Amino acid sequence: MSPSGRPTPSLHQNRGVSPVVGAALMLVVVVLLAATFAVMAFGFADALREPTPQVAFETAYVADGAGNGGNGAYVNVSHVAGDVADGSTVYVRDESGNEIAWEDVWMGSSTISPGGYVHIDGHGTDGVLDPICEAGQTYYVVVEQSDGGSAVLREVTVPTKPTATSGC
Repeated sequence: MSPSGRPTPSLHQNRGVSPVVGAALMLVVVVLLAATFAVMAFGFADALREPTPQVAFETAYVADGAGNGGNGAYVNVSHVAGDVADGSTVYVRDESGNEIAWEDVWMGSSTISPGGYVHIDGHGTDGVLDPICEAGQTYYVVVEQSDGGSAVLREVTVPTKPTATSGC
């Protein structure tokens, strides 16, 4: 008791925290934790994708079509280093969106490994592709991944106008 006869307030009575403020702070903490977990869960989803094969390709363009049996200019795309890939999941695609599996192109195989190559001219086995008719035409070596995504492994652009054209 105080000297005036009034009861002395306890320490708990001097604290001014109401139940509403406590509930609001708890709600803020819960929302922040939920947001943090959501960012971590959805932010790392891209990191869990199937990795793109690490490969190196070289290209050889033959504008005069020498050795191509009259089928015009061609490009050989050679796998020189890197991962071995499945020839049924790697495609050659032209600018028009036409594509053919690596394993179905002349000189292609079911397994893409260093030393393997494909011969692209738009005739014969790769007849679904546009023939090489002008400088600047572009072909893409693309891998289709099991999750439905795809990645361009190599972009091949015809550097000069072909001197031998067939089917153009």
